[in-house]
Amino acid sequence: MKYRYLFFDMDNTLFDFDADEDQALTQLFEKQQVVLTPTLKADYQAFNQTLWVQYEQGTLKREALLNTRFATFFKQALNLTVDGPTLSHQYLASLALGHDLMPQSQQLMTALAQTDAELYVTTNGVAHTQYQRLIDSQFKSYFKGIFISEELGYQKPDPAYFEKVFQQIEDIDLTQALIVGDSLTSDVQGGQNVGVDTAWYNPNGAVNTSSTIKPTHEIKELLALLAM
Repeated sequence: MKYRYLFFDMDNTLFDFDADEDQALTQLFEKQQVVLTPTLKADYQAFNQTLWVQYEQGTLKREALLNTRFATFFKQALNLTVDGPTLSHQYLASLALGHDLMPQSQQLMTALAQTDAELYVTTNGVAHTQYQRLIDSQFKSYFKGIFISEELGYQKPDPAYFEKVFQQIEDIDLTQALIVGDSLTSDVQGGQNVGVDTAWYNPNGAVNTSSTIKPTHEIKELLALLAM
């Protein structure tokens, strides 16, 4: 199968979100005069991940996630009362400045730009943050379209999200479409929900324990996509 329409997730697929998040969290906690220890960071990431899963499942609104996660975490983990919306604004402002790339990300974009493939962004991230990172990294020009859940009103893996994406691409042939991302529950499940092939980017060799989520392809390196 040769794919022409490639839909890329951003965080931990093209961009090293872990590195960008680490910098933003360190600055945020320092402003609260709290040392971000490895244990505390791991606890926050686990807590934050549960919220994003709820968002993917449609049981938690984006605004509630962003505005309450820091207030809730600081209270539960540190018994500190903080202004959730203010900390969210500070964190997202710092995160927007980070555009570290995943290995081979730049090489992949450069190579794909020389082909007739159409490249698109499909992300559940915050619109302002994602646009800023795409612009600062000079990646924005590679993509024919940028589809952010905040702007579409639906989020991955909801079929309505991808249906709205596909509606905006003239004469798309979904048999030649490929959804690329690191998340089984968001990217791969999303592709399955709409009958589109998927490539699970799994550089660390994580084990897929799901009996129902099955990627079409699994890759450890981004440049493996070139063969497709």
